[in-house]
Amino acid sequence: MARNYYYLVAGLPDLVLEGNKHVPSLPEFIDDTMGQVDPDDAKLLALLRRPADNHNLLVLLEKRDEELDPLGNFSREELELGVRIPDELPSYMQTFVEAYREGRQIFAGYTSDDQLSWLFYDEVTAHPNSFIREWFTFELNLRNVLAGLNCRKMAGVEGSTYSFESNIIGRNEVAEHILKSNAPDFSLSSLFPWVEDVLAFDDKDPVGFENSVDTLRWDELNELTLFTYFRIETILAFCVKLGMVERWLKLDPETGKKKLDRLIEELVSGVQLSGEFS
Repeated sequence: MARNYYYLVAGLPDLVLEGNKHVPSLPEFIDDTMGQVDPDDAKLLALLRRPADNHNLLVLLEKRDEELDPLGNFSREELELGVRIPDELPSYMQTFVEAYREGRQIFAGYTSDDQLSWLFYDEVTAHPNSFIREWFTFELNLRNVLAGLNCRKMAGVEGSTYSFESNIIGRNEVAEHILKSNAPDFSLSSLFPWVEDVLAFDDKDPVGFENSVDTLRWDELNELTLFTYFRIETILAFCVKLGMVERWLKLDPETGKKKLDRLIEELVSGVQLSGEFS
């Protein structure tokens, strides 16, 4: 049954307006919010943190000289225990850790990062919550389209071993199209109009290209939450957008400020609109 979080969602504009001085970090916001929502909805918020857990797990397994991502659900100690005794980890992580310890590749020819991501996407794209399922399906499809375009670009580079078979993860309809189609759009535009947008992005400007990709993500989030109003889906979408704002403020402050302004504008207008409908 869908639950409404009137006060929580209505308070988001004030939170971010105040954030013009100090934008709340995504880990801080999710930590605080998980205690204010139903336990079942808190589990959905935890799923947004899972990619950070994946990164952190690989940092420990491969002894990488990297900091752990603070967005993750698990502490270093919990992950270290999970590496030794995987029973408390999510099932797809258990599968990966067991294969890693045996020196066995689950998907031959793929990096550890992509193997773990493949297992993760297989789980979340079958999730019963429609927002989680559709958002991560979009993310998987977008990731594969970008990887496919990069494979084509690298195909003309002498000595390159960059191949479709070792970069396209999952085997849904989009992945199969990318692996089999020679059409410029992988024969996907009729199914997913956003593919045409990606093809039109200027890849000669890396920062502009990444900004265009994030704008595409942002627009998809708006589509997925068109009528959710005060439900958990609105909060989930806000978390993803807040993560984008936070990243851009560090990468390119001017672009980050524009995204922050857009977030505030949407929050204010969304609360006003949903108040009228309610």
